[in-house]
Amino acid sequence: MIVPSPAGELFKQATAQELAQKEHLVFACGRYEGIDQRVFDWAKDKAEVRLISLGDYVLNGGEVASLAMIEAIARLIPGVIGNAESLVEESHSDGLLEYPSYTKPAVWRDLEVPEVLRGGNHAEIAKWRHEQSVSRTKAVRPDLLP
Repeated sequence: MIVPSPAGELFKQATAQELAQKEHLVFACGRYEGIDQRVFDWAKDKAEVRLISLGDYVLNGGEVASLAMIEAIARLIPGVIGNAESLVEESHSDGLLEYPSYTKPAVWRDLEVPEVLRGGNHAEIAKWRHEQSVSRTKAVRPDLLP
């Protein structure tokens, strides 16, 4: 039983990966002051009860937090995402934020896709993507770096 709560453990990608392996999940959403403690005391003998927080803020209820967690968990279940390879290189999968994404066309409003991405050298592309991930993480979320 997952209970969204500002008093819970912090929800992370690793949490989503762990929960995606479970056979059953039940989300219990409180409103305003949350759920009566006696419900937790009763439920802990029937199932694992985990209070999980999306971050250091308070919502009126647990519905939005539950939806966010369900989205993060469900996409990790085999078959939910059509191309499982798309789950490999994304933010938080390796502790870094994802590198910038570029699509077609090669030039959009006079802005070009970086040359390295158009060159076809997969080793250079991988190196560039890693450098971009490290750079972005340093700039935006240095707390994620060792």
